[in-house]
Amino acid sequence: MRRVLTPFAVLVLTAFGTWWAWPHPAVTLRVELGGRGLVVDRWGRTTALPETVFIAATGRNTRVRIDNRDTTYQTLGIFGAAAGSVRNFSVPLPGAYGGFCSAHASGGQITYVVQ
Repeated sequence: MRRVLTPFAVLVLTAFGTWWAWPHPAVTLRVELGGRGLVVDRWGRTTALPETVFIAATGRNTRVRIDNRDTTYQTLGIFGAAAGSVRNFSVPLPGAYGGFCSAHASGGQITYVVQ
């Protein structure tokens, strides 16, 4: 029995270590059908897209993922994504970045604060 459990335990620990060390995005922004913007945390919980998104810097390049599930191109400040696509972006330095946001109902502005 021990000969079976030891390789299985090594496999599970290796898989967990790989998942933990793999570069995850610092934030995921999702645009639903109809253009509604959401922020998705690491555990899959969603909140409405605010006008200011605070992002914890994760080293040299902070990764931001845009998941556009809408049927039109979406512009989220300095990021953009074609209809039905998932795009990954890197922000090289901490700071404030902003621009036009098509995922806000008023078609307003969005600001990213990388700290």
